[in-house]
Order: sequence, then structure tokens, then C-alpha cells
Amino acid sequence: MSRRFVPVGRRILEQNIKARYHAGDIGTEDALHLFDELLQVAGRSSIHAINCLLTVVCRDCPALGVSLFNRIARSKVAPSSITYAILVDCCCRAGRLDLGHTAMGHIIKTGFAAEAIVNFNHLLKAICAENKTSYAMDIVLRIMPMFNCVPNIFSYSILFKGLCNEKRSQEALELINMMVEDGGSCRPDVVTYNTVIDGLLKEGEVGKAYSLFCEMLRQGVSPDAVTCSSIISGMCKLHAMDKAEEVLQQMLDRRILPNVATYNSLIHGYYLLGQCEEVDRIFKEMSRNGVQPNVVTYNIQMDYLCKSGRCAEARKIFDSMISLGQKPNVYTYSVLLHGYAMEKSFHDMHCLIDLMVENGIAPDHHVYNILISAYAKEEMVGVVMHIFTKMRQQGLNPDAVSYGAVIDLLCSMGRMDDAMSQYNQMITEGLLPGIIVFTPLISGFCSCGKWEKVDELFSEMLDRGICPNTVFFNTIMDRLCKNERVMEAQDLFDLMVHMGVKPDVCNYNTLIGGYLFDGKMDEVRKLLDNMVSIGLKPDVITYTILIDGYSKNGRIDDALVVSREMLAGNVKPCVITLNIMIGALLKGGRKEEAKDLFDDIWAKGLVPTVVTYSLMIQKLIEEGSLQESDDLFLSMEKNGCAADSHMLNAIVRSLLRKGEVPRAGTYLSKIDERRFTLEASTASLLAAVASGGKGQKYKELLPEKYHYFLEQGTD
Repeated sequence: MSRRFVPVGRRILEQNIKARYHAGDIGTEDALHLFDELLQVAGRSSIHAINCLLTVVCRDCPALGVSLFNRIARSKVAPSSITYAILVDCCCRAGRLDLGHTAMGHIIKTGFAAEAIVNFNHLLKAICAENKTSYAMDIVLRIMPMFNCVPNIFSYSILFKGLCNEKRSQEALELINMMVEDGGSCRPDVVTYNTVIDGLLKEGEVGKAYSLFCEMLRQGVSPDAVTCSSIISGMCKLHAMDKAEEVLQQMLDRRILPNVATYNSLIHGYYLLGQCEEVDRIFKEMSRNGVQPNVVTYNIQMDYLCKSGRCAEARKIFDSMISLGQKPNVYTYSVLLHGYAMEKSFHDMHCLIDLMVENGIAPDHHVYNILISAYAKEEMVGVVMHIFTKMRQQGLNPDAVSYGAVIDLLCSMGRMDDAMSQYNQMITEGLLPGIIVFTPLISGFCSCGKWEKVDELFSEMLDRGICPNTVFFNTIMDRLCKNERVMEAQDLFDLMVHMGVKPDVCNYNTLIGGYLFDGKMDEVRKLLDNMVSIGLKPDVITYTILIDGYSKNGRIDDALVVSREMLAGNVKPCVITLNIMIGALLKGGRKEEAKDLFDDIWAKGLVPTVVTYSLMIQKLIEEGSLQESDDLFLSMEKNGCAADSHMLNAIVRSLLRKGEVPRAGTYLSKIDERRFTLEASTASLLAAVASGGKGQKYKELLPEKYHYFLEQGTD
């Protein structure tokens, strides 16, 4: 056969372009110049070199690549299937999916459809990026086979990723099963399984993810570290540590080395369960396998310790990670800062912020919001506003959470004008108020009885498209009930139902408490019946409110009936419920029943509180059973329940009323030892006891610190 003559200059130019392309030695500007030069002399064989230049241009300027293709189409050079693949990719990356479809139409017309798998895949990726995965599935399952273009594993992988991104992992699971049942050459691989497992886990379908993992093993597909780590993480979040350990063992059996992320999941899981000995075991296993803890590992440790009130230990870990060369990140500082905030260690908080800045890490909104929340809890408005100023000085404007905390603080203090001023400032700065801002504002105006403002803000909230939730309604209803406006709370409850917000047990509990306070027992019964009719079961709080309401109305027998109903309904009482019952029984002169209930606390798996002991001890003192009361006090402290200031003051008052001054002196000494404050009512009673010339007599029986009160009583 005769060969078509190719001019030497053109051949050299084509070879030069291909060589430079493969060496990565062509930039966009250079490619454009070479394209112009080659197109002037191009022949049929030039398409390979043109494809190289088109690829370079499309990499940086996809829209320009489409323009170059149009010039090729007008020349004598026929595009190849590769040229069309580049074109489709350009159209899709330029955001012109319509042009991508047109390009695919040209491919089908020119007879390249059967070999256009790459082209289809580019199009599929773009379609899924626009959340049109259903359309992409139609292309893979119907259109591609129609043109004898067999989808490959990459085609399916694009579908799986698209489905999972759209939170349709159940459909992705069904597609995997279809691929397996089909038994064709295109079978799910480890990437496929990883994608769907990850999607299921993100949607909270941990059980299905674990079942798919087991199916993957049955199909003979070997998992990798990503698969196992994902499953272990999901199991740990469910506290299913036994299954997590099974997967870990399978990793080791298959010689897949766990990485630090795998171990971090296990450490976090065991910490959530409070199983510190298991955490120690995992750390030892990490060390044996040569896996070093990273900053995430230390953050998990510190977070657990801080939440357990062990900030000093968390600080030691913080210091040790620095000495080991691990650089704390902003989250590390946030964890420790939050721990200090919980302990009200304000000095340590500021020292930590200074250290953070020294180490080149700028505090973010989360850090400042921890500070704002800590001082807001102490009602230190001046300090909170100073933090606002400091944030702005650092170039960081307060966000919606910052404003929410300040507005909540001001509302709780009744400073509604200041709260509205902050709200208006927030709007001026372009921040959108959410439910966390409207809730304290509306609740605050309820407290001060400014009902017109309540209506105005409620309307504004709805106009902004903010749908009130059950927490919002409950907060406002609670405020109304505490202001003895239970009928308005009922109206709000009815509005909630009318708006389609389904009431929860908390909403019913609030309204029941309001009606009980008003003594409207018939309304309480209606609410209980309505609650049960919509499928809600009374919880321990419901029963506690009922028992408390009956007790305060002097209906002890009814309270006991409710307590029996609670136990019959398999609702475990809390110690607060029992405290209310014990108090009611004692008040009603039914000491033996109260004592039986007190003795039964441990049998119910509960631990008496200071309130429980205080009720019993004061009753024993009142009856003159002084030795028994002292023994119970000693037993309480031996059981790890330390007396607080309120309890000790109450015991002193009970003893003084009985004329038991020496014993009162013993408990006054305990108040001093623990640096508690003597309450005004206790001091007043102490002075009253000394009246009638008895002050001098009692001086010898009380600690010297309290002689002043006795002398006042003598005067």
C-alpha cells in the first residue's frame, strides 16, 4: 500500500508537541501558540498532537477548550473519540451541561458511541454534581446499553457517589445487590463498597453498613483500612464495642494494619462508656503496633477528662503533647478552655488564651463563645461586653451564637431594653436571628408582662420563616404558667397543634404543672387522657409533677396512687420523685411510711441525695430521736454524700428550736470547717435562743465565733 506523503515540517512539529506533552513541558499560553501553528498545516494525522494541546488548554480553561474544538470542527481534521472525550469533559467542567449533551449527540451520530465510555463517564460526573443522579442512573442502566456502550466500574462508582451525596444510600445498596445478582463482568469492588458503607453510616444506618461489610466479605472482596476504620467508627458511635473489636480482629487477621484513626474511634467509644481500663489497653496495643497518637487522640483524651471535671489531668496531657512535638490545634485549646469554664477557673481560661495567641493560633468564634457563655452564666455583663469589644479588635465580629448568649443573659436579668438593643445591633450587622434568639426575647417579655411586644416578636419570627419548635413553645408555656397565666399557656399549646408542631411529653408536663398549681385537677386528667390518646406515655417527670401537685394540695393518698401507677407502668422513679413523696408523708405525720420509702431507695437502684437525708434527719430531730439523727448524718457522709450549706443550716435551726444547743454547736463547727455561710434565718434564731438572760450560759456550748450572736440576744 502507498503511504500518504506527510510534509517533514508538520511531522517534526507533531512529534515535538507530543514529546513535550508527555514530558509535561507545555503551558497554556504555549499550547495556544502551538495550536495556531499546527492548525494552519494540519492533516488527518495531526489529531493526536491536537488532542495533546487541547488537553493542556482544557485543564486550566475548559471554556476556551470548547472554543478550540469549534475551530477543529471547521478545519479539515476529523475529531477522534479522544477529542470528543476531551470536549465532553470541557463542557461539563465549564458548567455547560447542555453543551455536554450536544457533544454526546455528535459522538453517537459519528458512530463512536460503543467506545465512548470515557465520554459518558464525564457526563455522568457532571450530572451527579448537579444532584440529578436519577437521570444519571437512566443513562447507565438504559441509554448506554442501547448504544452497546457497556458501563464500567467507574460509571457505577459515579452513581454510587451521587446517590450517597443525595442521602439515597438505600438505593445505592439496592444497586449493589443488583450488580451482584447480575453476575456480569462489572462487579462491585472495594471502592464501591467503601462509598456505600460511608453513605449508610452518614445517614445513621449503622446496622445496614455492618451487614454490607459482612456481605462484602462473603463476596470475596477484601476490605482495606478505609473500610474497616469506617465500620469501627460507626460501631463505636453506637457503643457496640464488641462488634468494633471483631472488625479490628479481622483487620489484623488479614494483615491490614490499623491506623491512628482506627484507634481513635475505639478510644472515643470506650471513653463514652467510661471504660478507662479499655482505653489503656488500646493505647498499649497502639504502641505495640508502632502507631503514634496524633492531635485527635490527645483531644479525645482531654475532652473526656474535662467533661469528668478532671481539668488538671487534661492540662498534663496538653503539656505532654507539646513536649512530644505535637502541635495543639484550635480545637485542643477549645476543649481545655471549656473544661476551665465548667470549673469557673477564669484565671486559667485567660492564661490559656494568652498561650494560644503566643503560639500563633488566633481564637475563633467558638473560643470566644466559650468565654462569653462562661461569664454569662455568672451574670457578668460587663465582662461579656468587654469580650465583644475584644473580638472586634481582633477582626472577628460576634456571630449569631455570641449575640444569642448575650441576649439570653440580658433577658434572664430582666434587662429587656438592653436585650432589644443587642437584637437591633445584630440585625444591623446583617446577622439572621434564629430560634435561639427569639426564644429568650419572647420568654423575657412574657416574664415582665409586655404581651404586645410578645405578639410583635412572635409575628416577626414567623415572617422571617422561623418555625417555632417544641422547645420554643415549652419555654414560653413554662414562663406563662409561672406567671399564673395557665389559660394563655393552653392557648399557645392549641396554637402549636394548629401549626402542625406535634407536642411532646415536655409540653404536656409543663401544662399539667400549670393546672396543678391552679388546683384544676379535672383539666389535668383531660390532658393526661389526651396525651395517651396520641401515643405519648407519661414519663418520670410527668409522675413527679403529679405527685408533687397532689402532695401540695394535701392529697397524700392520691399522690400514693399515682406513685403506684408509675411503678405499674414500668416507669422507674428518680430520687427527686421519692424526695417529694418522703417530704409529703412526713408532713402528713406518716413517718413509718416515709421511713419505709427511704429504706427502699437503694432497692430501686437509686442513691439518696442531700435533700433526702435532710428531710429524714430534720424529722428525727423534731421527734427527739437525736442519736438516730446523728447516726444517719454520719452514715450519709460515710456513703459519700457530703452535707451542703443549706442542709447544715437547716439542722442547726431544727436543733435550736428543740433547745439542743450543744448539738447545734457541733453542726455550727461543721459549717465553719467547710467555710459555709451562716444563713440569716439561722443567725436570727441563734440570737433569739439567747434572749432571756441565757446567752452567758450558752457561750460555753458554742464555738467562739458565734458568741457575738448570744451577746446580741442578751442585750
